[in-house]
Amino acid sequence: MEEFKELENLWKQSETEVPAKKSNLSTIKSNRMKLKNTYIKGAVLLILTGIFILVLLYNFDAVLQTTPIISSVILVAAACFLQALLMLFTANKITKIDESHKPGTHLKQWQDFREFQKNQRHWNMPVYYIILGAAVGVYLYEMLKNVEPWKMILALSITYAWLFFAYFYLGKKEIKRQDAKLDGILSELKNLENQFH
Repeated sequence: MEEFKELENLWKQSETEVPAKKSNLSTIKSNRMKLKNTYIKGAVLLILTGIFILVLLYNFDAVLQTTPIISSVILVAAACFLQALLMLFTANKITKIDESHKPGTHLKQWQDFREFQKNQRHWNMPVYYIILGAAVGVYLYEMLKNVEPWKMILALSITYAWLFFAYFYLGKKEIKRQDAKLDGILSELKNLENQFH
């Protein structure tokens, strides 16, 4: 009879541990899909934006088709397309993370991705916004060079205020959101790895 009680206790212990592991895995999968979808949606929006910009360029009046304006518009579209490619590449790196490995190996894949993401952010955001800012500045200058100086200054101020807001507030906020998802994945994997030791 005591053996039966021991088996029953063992069965109850294993029963309570399994849902925790499933919960951990479902949280990891959920955060992984959210992170991947963020990159894919961003890439799609940037591709559509680049196409829209090129369609606008194609429909410009002949008066507006000067070399500086055409160059700046093409540069903005190119920045959109290059950023979209980088986002798709990042989403693909997330897809290649194999969940079927042991928690330690799976954790290492996510840590490698985290390192890639940090390196990419270090150069990508500043370069993207510098290219965008320079191209938009040339475009606005060319479009507004015949208006009163205060109007040009106002247009440039509003444009660059928006770019600074997008870089320093919206961009940093999105980075924090992505980092929170990635931190959740890493934390859950560390918990799983500890359960296996």
